[in-house]
Amino acid sequence: MDKSINFNENLKGAWYVLDIMGRLDTVTASIGEEKIKHTLDEHLKVALNLSDLDYISSAGLRVLLRIAKIAYKEKKEVVICGAHGMVQEILDDFDIEGFYTVYQSVADLA
Repeated sequence: MDKSINFNENLKGAWYVLDIMGRLDTVTASIGEEKIKHTLDEHLKVALNLSDLDYISSAGLRVLLRIAKIAYKEKKEVVICGAHGMVQEILDDFDIEGFYTVYQSVADLA
């Protein structure tokens, strides 16, 4: 099983889209957090596309919470797009919509 994390970046209108692929877990959380923070430093509107994220652990959830806190403090907008399957179930169980606006896909971004 691949235990890595990968990223792809692109623009969709006013949104800077960061595709997060692979796993966001204890092994990859620090890499993911640094990449997301760097992206947030450079852009006002960031969409985290999780459509190719296979797994998220509690360490990954902590990353998302820290990013939400930073975005709020810096008055930037970060949303989550494309989560599905087990990743979506975990985000739902955690009530991620209390911290993020969630879209079914990047295509839904306004």
